Amino acid sequence: MNVNIGHAIAFRPQLGAASGAARVAGAAPEDGGKAEPLRDVNGRMVGTPESRYGMSMRTLQLLKQYDVRNMSGKDLDALAEVLAENGEMDGDVAMSIRGDIEGNSWKGSDERNALEIFAKRRDDTMASVKAGEASLRFANYSIKGYERTQQALEKLAAIHDALQSEDDVRAAANGSAAQARDLMHLERWMRSAEQADAKGEPLAVGKETAEAISRTMLRAGVELPPADNLQHGDWARQALQAYRGWTARHPNDKLDIDLKPAEEEDKKVFKEKPPAPAGEAQGTQLSLQPPSSAAKLAREMQDKLQTEARYGIGMPMLQLIKSTDISGLSIDQLKQYSQLLRDNGVLSQDDVESLLPLTQRAMADPMNYYKRDLNWLTSMQQQGRTPQYSTPGGMADLSDVAGRMRNDQQGQAVLERLQNLHQTLQGDDKVQTAAANGLQQSGDLAAFDNWARVESKGARNADSAELEFRGKQDVEGIFRVLQRLGVELTPLEGDSSPSQRLEQAWKDYQRWRDSHPGERPSIALPPKRGVDVYA
Repeated sequence: MNVNIGHAIAFRPQLGAASGAARVAGAAPEDGGKAEPLRDVNGRMVGTPESRYGMSMRTLQLLKQYDVRNMSGKDLDALAEVLAENGEMDGDVAMSIRGDIEGNSWKGSDERNALEIFAKRRDDTMASVKAGEASLRFANYSIKGYERTQQALEKLAAIHDALQSEDDVRAAANGSAAQARDLMHLERWMRSAEQADAKGEPLAVGKETAEAISRTMLRAGVELPPADNLQHGDWARQALQAYRGWTARHPNDKLDIDLKPAEEEDKKVFKEKPPAPAGEAQGTQLSLQPPSSAAKLAREMQDKLQTEARYGIGMPMLQLIKSTDISGLSIDQLKQYSQLLRDNGVLSQDDVESLLPLTQRAMADPMNYYKRDLNWLTSMQQQGRTPQYSTPGGMADLSDVAGRMRNDQQGQAVLERLQNLHQTLQGDDKVQTAAANGLQQSGDLAAFDNWARVESKGARNADSAELEFRGKQDVEGIFRVLQRLGVELTPLEGDSSPSQRLEQAWKDYQRWRDSHPGERPSIALPPKRGVDVYA
């Protein structure tokens, strides 16, 4: 099974000796023995996690432990190298990840969100195109590369989420990414060393590989001498003999990564109940519960449908737009606002990208930024001068002045249309004003809705695995919604990942839902026609 997530991205199983090993389960042999188990084209028993996800058990153990949304650059570098070596990640994608880690100096132990990092790389590059600083023709290769890398990382994160409910896969222990890379070097070198020794050829080993072999053998209880002098092959000969000796003494064992103890995997997350949500600011909360009577429900539903038909926008987004004055937003809030409107069909992807020069560069005064920029560009043209922008190497000419002016006009039009609709809604009593934190509530509900949808689907293979969340902000939003609903979260112990926390929270939410039929938050998505009509 190939899991392709882009033109140059593939999580694909190894196609070595196992290829062509497909075996169909048929009638029992004539001697009355048991029928052969059904195997896939890679020789893996059908129905096992390895077959369903198209990955080795070691890789699945690593992915159950490591979350690319919350892991160090050092561990991600090792993980990408191992996946590429195993044929489970495209080599170009792995090189992109590892090159960014090295080139941008985040190969440390601090935990980072790789999804956010590569999303920012992509948006920064697109912002330079929209600002006329780079040609799309030349920047397109980088943009597409960042998008492919994002897709690969999203699939890794989705598989991590799905594996939390796979009891047949034990999570790897902390530090196992480095162990897997050491094993990769050892296994690769031992294969070549055995071949060279069989031919009577001298054994050679590099410094990095020698150190990886030493660390792996030490974990197995075999201490090799320091790899100081590798030129004459003596150390390599000792390493090969030590490995042969270990395998002879342990014929039924193999060198592998460390796994978490079973009892540690059973530890849960909350040491105490989460605090009750703080009091909300004045205003109408985005709806979390149904009306108290059938009559009221019918009246409100009729009003809601009529209002949505009038504007062509769902009620939650109308409430959000009515509550949101763009001139009072921070740049981070404006970016969240535009993305929520895009995800709910109010803005197009192109509309959102027209705002990137504003949102990626943290420019002040959003309602007037593009106006000022257009005035400056027009003034420079009238003076016969080429507009310039600042680079680390000094000032440089804009490569596409006309393109920047077109984007300024589009970005300004988007903001004005939203602001015009905001003003129009102030006089519409059918659309209630959300609370002061309406933007946060909308983001929380969007994160919750996606999480509930993915959990309900219950992915059991790589093809159907989807992201439950993108980062810390989504996780916090999901728990805020659960708290506002009154879901009692199980007080559990021990450290755990966000995916493990959400896995338990889903069980708690299911129990709550059984006793509260019909009370589930959602974001309605009726047909929409956008905001162009409010220009």
